[in-house]
This record gives sequence, structure tokens and C-alpha cells, in this order.
Amino acid sequence: MSGVEMVYPSAESRLRVVFLGAMTSSFYEASEEERRTRVLPRFAQLMEEWRELGARLLATVDDDLLMVGEPHSTGVTFYLVFEIDRFEVAMAMIQRLREPVDGVRMDRYARFEARVGRPFFLLEGE
Repeated sequence: MSGVEMVYPSAESRLRVVFLGAMTSSFYEASEEERRTRVLPRFAQLMEEWRELGARLLATVDDDLLMVGEPHSTGVTFYLVFEIDRFEVAMAMIQRLREPVDGVRMDRYARFEARVGRPFFLLEGE
């Protein structure tokens, strides 16, 4: 068995951000029309704004196959993985949730937490 060296992060390390998300009670209490005409279009617009900030989507997971409603065991139901060039991009992505656009603040309808790291060196290298 050959040895494996630990690879430590450097200033040149690629950054990854994982957004852990869930819809809030406001989303579930909204009418079907409000979801269809206001909330979901704003959510789609938000994803485009994140791309414009420089976030590159790598993967998504929506684990709603075996649950409905607000998550209580984990607090999240979907995960969005992006590659970003600077830590500040993750901060700007979160900020966009707080800003009203056409009367919709996404932080009313969805909660997000972000984890910033790097690719796992044993599986992807630097």
C-alpha cells in the first residue's frame, strides 16, 4: 500500500458552497396561485441571479422522496452545490434571499444555510 499525503488548502484552492435549504411554513400556507405566480418564479429568478454572481452549479439533491411538509429531523430538504471563485460570492448569494424583488422576499418562503469548503482532495484533487 502506498502512502497518501494530506493536501492542505491554499489561497489557490477552489471553493465549494453547499446550500442546505427548506421551504418555510409561509410557503406551505401560500395559495397554489401565489406559489405558481410569485414564489416559484422568484425562486427561479434567484437561481439565475446566483449564476450571474459567478456561482457554477455542480449538483442538486432534493430528498423529498420520503417526506412531505417542513422538515423536522434535519431541518432541510434540498441541497445545492456550487463552485465559486471567492468567499464573498457565498455571502452575496445569501444576501439576495433577504432583498425584496417584485414584493417577494425569498427568506420568507425558504430558509438556507451555507457551508463553504473545498473539493475533497482524496476524491477530486486540487
